[in-house]
Amino acid sequence: MKHHYIPQFYLKQWEGSDQKLQVYLRRGDGLVIAKRMARKATGYEVDLYKLPGATSEREHEVEHMFMALVDDEAVRVRDGMMASILPKEQQKRFAWARFVLSLVIRNPDELKTFKADYAKHLLLPDPAFQARYAAMRQEGDPELFEGWIVKTDPTYAERQAVVTLTRLIENHSVLRLLRTMHWRIIDTSRASRRLMTSDRPVMMTNGMVHYKGHYALPISPTRLFLATTAVQFADEFCALPAGKIVREVNRMVIGQARKFVYALDDANLAEVRRGFSKLEAPSLVPDMSRSLTPKKMPLKI
Repeated sequence: MKHHYIPQFYLKQWEGSDQKLQVYLRRGDGLVIAKRMARKATGYEVDLYKLPGATSEREHEVEHMFMALVDDEAVRVRDGMMASILPKEQQKRFAWARFVLSLVIRNPDELKTFKADYAKHLLLPDPAFQARYAAMRQEGDPELFEGWIVKTDPTYAERQAVVTLTRLIENHSVLRLLRTMHWRIIDTSRASRRLMTSDRPVMMTNGMVHYKGHYALPISPTRLFLATTAVQFADEFCALPAGKIVREVNRMVIGQARKFVYALDDANLAEVRRGFSKLEAPSLVPDMSRSLTPKKMPLKI
């Protein structure tokens, strides 16, 4: 099943009259090319959030029940922003902040990193569990409880990691910060060039609490969502020439891209080739996962 880590509703604003996007992607030989593609044909990975070891009825629950909810609630907020209407209701601000956070976390690279980190911590010896396991251990069982977990259910660690991914996306302390910052919508239609986006579209500073702390996301070829810590910095940023904003945003989304860059047409091929994947993309998984304690399998032998 296709799991879109770049939602189709988000990409629709870059769709042309042919109902396709201009997609820049790197071929196997390393050359970046441009091609027209439908939204449903890009920004996905098959079974990305599949729950291994689950029944056929439940294996796609994270995609159907959680990611779909994240995207559905964000659509209405995005539609308002397209008319330069910023949400005031806390529920809507939460929905948008959660969507932006999901874009940072839900991609294949981040999920792969988190799965490996989660499994490593899950399988660290736990003295409390080991003592209980030793009293119940039977002949032929592994010496360590963590070994018994792997033997009993080889998919347990990966399955729990995918479920825990939803906890990262709904991390209330992070979302509280993101939704209480100062939000702006910047109209760049005065610029001759148009905003692009990519498979790593969120631009984010390392520290949110300092004066220039901010995160941003293109929401259309002529609209940029911006959230800042300081009102004055937001005013300074919005006062920049529209052309300069577009150039800097495009430089960032192209540089952060790992597989795809999206645009209205193929006019930016040389620019994309120069900057494709040259910048480090924002990552929150290492910091956020430290606050999560992997859940051990219930001790039933």
